[in-house]
Amino acid sequence: MPSYPKQQVPEFTSCQWIGGPGQSFCRHELNLPAPPARATLKIVADPHTYAIHHWQILPSEYKYEQWLVGGSFVKYRFYANGQLAAIGPFRPIEDGVPVLQQYDLTGFLKQGPNALAVLLRGEQKGFALFIDITCADGSHHQVRSGRHWKQLDANAVYRPVCWEQQSIDQFFKGDPGPGEYREHLDGRVHPQGWRQPGFDDSAWKPAACFGAADQPCEICSTPPYELTCLRPQTIKKLGEGNFLIDFGRALFGGIELACPPGGGVIELRLAEELQPNGHARFQLRTGNCYQELWTFTPDSEPLSHLGLRMFRHAEVLGWKGELTSRDITAIAAAAPFDSTRSTFSCSDPRLEQVWNLCKNSVAFTTADVYTDCLTRERLAYEADALVTMLTQFNTEGSCESARRTLAYLIGHPTFPCEWWQTYIPLFYEYLLHSGDVEFVRDHYAYLRDRTSFHSLLKEGLIREFPRETLIDWPANCRDGYEFGPANAVPNAYAWWGLQLLEQLARWLGYDADAGRFATLAAELHAGFNHHLFNPDAGLYVDSLNSRHSSFHANLFALRFGLVPSNRIANCLEFILNKGMSCSVYTAQYLLETLFQYGQDRRAVELMTRDDGKSWLHMIRQGATVTTESFLADDKLNMSWAHPWGSSPAHVIVRHLFGLRPTAPGWSEYTFDPRPGGLDQGQLSLLTPHGWMHARFNRQGDRYDFDLRQDQEIKSNSRHKPLNRNASESVTAR
Repeated sequence: MPSYPKQQVPEFTSCQWIGGPGQSFCRHELNLPAPPARATLKIVADPHTYAIHHWQILPSEYKYEQWLVGGSFVKYRFYANGQLAAIGPFRPIEDGVPVLQQYDLTGFLKQGPNALAVLLRGEQKGFALFIDITCADGSHHQVRSGRHWKQLDANAVYRPVCWEQQSIDQFFKGDPGPGEYREHLDGRVHPQGWRQPGFDDSAWKPAACFGAADQPCEICSTPPYELTCLRPQTIKKLGEGNFLIDFGRALFGGIELACPPGGGVIELRLAEELQPNGHARFQLRTGNCYQELWTFTPDSEPLSHLGLRMFRHAEVLGWKGELTSRDITAIAAAAPFDSTRSTFSCSDPRLEQVWNLCKNSVAFTTADVYTDCLTRERLAYEADALVTMLTQFNTEGSCESARRTLAYLIGHPTFPCEWWQTYIPLFYEYLLHSGDVEFVRDHYAYLRDRTSFHSLLKEGLIREFPRETLIDWPANCRDGYEFGPANAVPNAYAWWGLQLLEQLARWLGYDADAGRFATLAAELHAGFNHHLFNPDAGLYVDSLNSRHSSFHANLFALRFGLVPSNRIANCLEFILNKGMSCSVYTAQYLLETLFQYGQDRRAVELMTRDDGKSWLHMIRQGATVTTESFLADDKLNMSWAHPWGSSPAHVIVRHLFGLRPTAPGWSEYTFDPRPGGLDQGQLSLLTPHGWMHARFNRQGDRYDFDLRQDQEIKSNSRHKPLNRNASESVTAR
């Protein structure tokens, strides 16, 4: 992976891997003569391991076949003086390589005695760390992992099975999900105060060592997880000792629970949604079961999860007395997301609600890479990543998570044909927003040779694709699509990919490639329109031997620009009459198509509708993150936190306001609003060239448009086609 090189870390050559396999408490104390002026933690842990399911096996030609998290997702929780300072590590870009992450400990350490503590879930060697401290008096101190650390077995505390009550409800309930273990915590053997200075660890053993940490590591430049403590928004008493807690939003994290009066056994249930009877649905639709027993001794310190779950609600059973907001906390982990980097308002509060839902969908669910969901799979899928990436670019603007996700996906591809065809638009959009030419150049050959499928083009079409064609997902959202030779949808994707690959080649200076892709694109365009168009119906058919014209065949032909001008009206009318005949994922392409062909009013109507297949329906059902499908009946194992449904947020920026880059790094961009019948709208977005402030305002039968910046565009930037720091008026559509 040329853009994420491995390197040996000099500081780690004298550090030892400690802890080893299993769960353990590890601690060390140090005395500082003065307050720290700077303190930096560098830490590595066992790389993630993977499991394979039968439907996820990739052809043997691909190096990385194991792409389901099988080992623990979280390996360590690092504490300084009792405060949680770090959770990790990220999954590696290259399998088997430790990921080195860096944390600022300055605010966690103090003059005098300090306690460093690691709650470990090791698989092979455990963890290794190096801490560099400069104090206010100029003194310099270093801490390394080694045998001088103390270690205590934690397997009896964080137990993988519930010894007292093996199956609480006497039927199969699933497990906590990929990379997680049931955590039936036992406070009776929990070392009270082990994370604080002055704890007596004389009975603990010297840390088990597993050799020097001198192998090459991935130096992770992506910021680590940001930790947020969430107090309950509401607490409802459901019965004696039974309380329902709502944290107000979906979160990826764990629970910290104080000791109930007098101690005792508490049953803890977590859920994304509620059951009809008002209790937490701890057996999630996704198959996860979030149900554990925690045992407390009188006056014991709080207990907390080691691993991470996706939930909004908690239910506590067996609590003595009243449960208050001081007794339970959710600790959320997510990639940093600065919500202040964009604002949107308009004359329709429904669209504002949808914007916030979609923006939060990325803010609350982005982990080490973009994932489809953090409950059932925790996988990076190419198609999911495109929606999530575009939403982040257009609501927050940072590119770190996108870059790491793309590097990871190159080595961990998934199975669907159209998902593979999404690699080219992924890198294309990344380059437009980031300007990171060298990263894209590093992977250009892969895009050209492995994901465009151009070598399979014969007589104007690709007859057979080497991977499974999905069309849409779930399958019942395919509008009766008829599969066959030369499926229309992946052929449309192939034409789109060739168009974007031609542009990438020109930006990278590969003019010969660009000319070749232009020729191939023209060939596919002609073949598509000759072989897959039914002149009797005036529509495109699903495949070479089909007479059926699906929503999807015609939608993707329109979206990717394959339809000649004299055929557009009929295909567009067909799409309009079909409505939302697709999944929440494909809704992205529907909305873009409507804006593309002057149907902005219809697009806004779809984004603000309040029937079953709508984003407002998700909100009414209690979602704070977009759900996996519009309707639970469409997908019985639906997750409630699936950012692939977040497309309205980026559609609002890119199409409603028409503000989007057209050359690498926003060096060129367009501003072409399509207000969709709204009376007014305002958008502020931070880009690589500073803040953009866009607005439109209806004045009778006309709109005033305005785009202003807080700082000047760089000298090589060109704003087209409308204005620059100016206003314009056009007739309202």
